[in-house]
Amino acid sequence: MCGIAGIYHLDGRGVDPHCIVAAANLMRHRGPDGDGYVLLNTASGASSLRNGDDTPTNIQHPLVTEPAPFTPDLVLAHRRLAIIDLSPGGHEPMTVAGEHLWLTFNGEIYNYLELRSELKANGYVFQTESDAEVLLQAYDAWGVDCLDRFIGMFAFALWDQKRGRLFCARDRFGVKPFYYAAASDRFAFASEMKALRPLHPAGYAPDFDQLFWFLQYGSIHNPPYTFFKGVRELPGGHYLLVENGIVCDPVKWWDVDLERARATYNYADPEGELSGGLDSSTIVALATEQLNGGRMNSFSSVYAVRGFDEGRYVDLVASRYNTIRHTTSPSSDDFLPLMERITWHQDIPTGATGVYSQNFVMKLAHGSVTVLLDGQGADELMAGYLSAVMTHLSSLRRHDPVRWMSEQAAFIAEVYPRFFSHLNVRETAYRLYQYAALGRQPAQVLKPDFQRRAAARVQERPERLLRGADDLNQHLYLQLMRDSIPQLLHYEDRNSMAYGIEARVPFLDHRLAEFSLGVHGNLKVRGPVTKWFMRRALSGVLPDEVVNRRDKLGYPTPFGQWLRSDMRLQRDVRHYLFDKVIKREWLDRPSIERMWDLHIRKLRNYNQTIYAMITAEQWLSQVEAAGAPA
Repeated sequence: MCGIAGIYHLDGRGVDPHCIVAAANLMRHRGPDGDGYVLLNTASGASSLRNGDDTPTNIQHPLVTEPAPFTPDLVLAHRRLAIIDLSPGGHEPMTVAGEHLWLTFNGEIYNYLELRSELKANGYVFQTESDAEVLLQAYDAWGVDCLDRFIGMFAFALWDQKRGRLFCARDRFGVKPFYYAAASDRFAFASEMKALRPLHPAGYAPDFDQLFWFLQYGSIHNPPYTFFKGVRELPGGHYLLVENGIVCDPVKWWDVDLERARATYNYADPEGELSGGLDSSTIVALATEQLNGGRMNSFSSVYAVRGFDEGRYVDLVASRYNTIRHTTSPSSDDFLPLMERITWHQDIPTGATGVYSQNFVMKLAHGSVTVLLDGQGADELMAGYLSAVMTHLSSLRRHDPVRWMSEQAAFIAEVYPRFFSHLNVRETAYRLYQYAALGRQPAQVLKPDFQRRAAARVQERPERLLRGADDLNQHLYLQLMRDSIPQLLHYEDRNSMAYGIEARVPFLDHRLAEFSLGVHGNLKVRGPVTKWFMRRALSGVLPDEVVNRRDKLGYPTPFGQWLRSDMRLQRDVRHYLFDKVIKREWLDRPSIERMWDLHIRKLRNYNQTIYAMITAEQWLSQVEAAGAPA
């Protein structure tokens, strides 16, 4: 798990190494164990490995800023978080015998040992124990088709001297980030957008249409667009080639295939076929089995606030599996200054208050562990959210009215404790009205002209269809590939890497995803009960109270409640909102004043919208200042 960056001058001009050092240093948090560089001349094949200021002392190369005996038009950079092969042999950028392939790689190839054995049987010789060398040799053996063989999370750039091309790729779900900026004379890439500023300053101007789209719809993921005009995101499951001076369009190399899944798995017994579980609780249970008496660390945020308190379930799982329990209880103290730092790491405005709690969990884990396991993906695959229940009931109403009447009645009876226990009665009634009449819509905070610009950006989003899927699984597919998981992965990657921690997401194994999306929606939701077949599969694996738990929370953060009860925070946020944020020409002051009043009076819950406006202002102010907060 690392930070990668690079710049390729397509016209053959020399690269100023100071710009790549600046880019790498902006990602020092991603790779606290060292930095490395390789200077390349793509015409001649000349290469020179270089050290940076943080390179371990047992690695001996010239400094990257020292003159080279050739003109480097391509430079690859790497910030290392050492996990596999901690020796100097695992240092990157990495090459193979002959120095015709060069790699900078972020992530983990989980099946690298199996691939290593296969490659050795085919005559390949390995010099290190790293998965990075396996990736290099796999590309040498199979070309771009090597991607189909990888199980894991990854983003990388690989220079192929023989073919004269730069091969850039991202894992199936985009767990690991990859951003790039292309112009007629250069191609630059990095793990984080901020690192592209020294490499391509002209591309770092804000994309205001993307900002308006975020403020209108609350979403952050819209590839290839980002929040910067000149920066593009390589989507998950895509690769990109730069060859013959041309930056080619991204190519999709993977998507969910239900025909493949149905030919592979036993859907007559999906509970028996399932080997996953209820989010992080099941990960703890299954991982503990593998430790042969060892103990896992568990990290959680807990709040003693009605509707947000998961402490009882944390205690149950910790006790059952004898974990080394770590908890944090974030407060509202210094909320705005802390969000300044979080927003800088996120590189974007964020639309989910859970980012705040998640940051504290990663901070808690810092110094205790280097790798964390998280439950991202279970809700999207197994139907854990209210939107999935609403989709299921809507489908039943059309296709099976008798069953719909029964399940709808059960849903109405239990909707409050399962989904809205953090809201009061009036807030709950309004939220249900939103879902029933409109679909969940955010508050309107933009002036009409800017609403239209946001709507125009929506029209550019391509449709994504999962062939052969029922209504619920089509909805879950969109959550997995477009509407939910890409956002959550962005938040988690930046929060974890801010503290030099690798976060792994076992549920986002592509094989589990394909199997799960092939399980009919009627087995995933029953009335108000989410993850129905998954709960049955895990009976006896997890404590009954966890399996049968009714409420759904995900990094719950009581920001909305704090705004009402903490007068200091309320004053600070109101001052920030009405003395600073509202001065932006695109925001509609009367609408925001009404929204604030309704929230403070407990008539509506607009905590996410207020939070989104705060982070949008923080992000834009940082971009305008072109630097990091102190």
